Amino acid sequence: MPAHVPGCTRSSDSVVSQVLGTARAHLNPVREVLRADDGALHRRLESIRKEAGLPEEISALRVFDVIAWMDGKNRGLGEHSDQER
Repeated sequence: MPAHVPGCTRSSDSVVSQVLGTARAHLNPVREVLRADDGALHRRLESIRKEAGLPEEISALRVFDVIAWMDGKNRGLGEHSDQER
């Protein structure tokens, strides 16, 4: 699990689960993908973090989590569960 960054909350919710097609326990498969292909996705996420001007304390996993959440929200995922809150 990435270290807590002040002002950042985890976005792993129903939206991320829907984007990934997993139950809430999606972190292990994501970690495996981050390590695959000699860490190619991990390096790409670090590059995105740098391009966004984010500090190195923000983990690649966190960057992935936010990108997946943003993609899901842009596709209208999680709308039903958000209305129930």
